[in-house]
Amino acid sequence: MAIQSAGRRGRRSRAGFNEINITPLTDVFLVLVIILLITAPLIQNSGLKVDLPSSATGDKPEQKKSLLVGVDKDGKFSVNGAVVPEDNLLPTIRREAEVTGQKVLIVQADADARQKNVVKVMDAARQAGLEKLVVATQPSK
Repeated sequence: MAIQSAGRRGRRSRAGFNEINITPLTDVFLVLVIILLITAPLIQNSGLKVDLPSSATGDKPEQKKSLLVGVDKDGKFSVNGAVVPEDNLLPTIRREAEVTGQKVLIVQADADARQKNVVKVMDAARQAGLEKLVVATQPSK
């Protein structure tokens, strides 16, 4: 009698694992997707904190279609938001220009950036074959 009841329990427990309930897993993934969708616009890969100089005139460049190079006041460089060492500036600009097919370079130099660093970016852009260079500014108040 005891042997039969043990066998029944064994069958019941095995039958319980035939199906996996994925509803809690689906709920967790949906919550993660919602969190990702909400936080994605808040995350900006700006690379360097750059305080642009002000200008009384100027056009707003189409940043999505252009190659962005940032220069901060400490002499650090970024290309499309990724911080790049000074030695890799030219190869990185050249590679990004080839991959994206961009011919326009926007220099986002900090107002306190040294002129020699901006000239390095301009020189690298010329060597990379870029046709147009734009210096980004912010409207004066």
